[in-house]
Amino acid sequence: METERTCYPYQGYTITTLRHEDGWWATARLATKDAGGDRPVYGGPWKSQAEAQRAAEAFCNSGRAG
Repeated sequence: METERTCYPYQGYTITTLRHEDGWWATARLATKDAGGDRPVYGGPWKSQAEAQRAAEAFCNSGRAG
């Protein structure tokens, strides 16, 4: 199965959601950093991309992404 990946900016962070065979995963990093330094968002896999996005945004809002 091919992995689906989506990146988007969110309040000074870059969030990446990934779909793999067992569900959706997410990572986040400070937007000022180049590629790399992504931190995993704990709690996955999620059943939908929307759930992964909400978890990643909450992760960023808590300050744990950077």
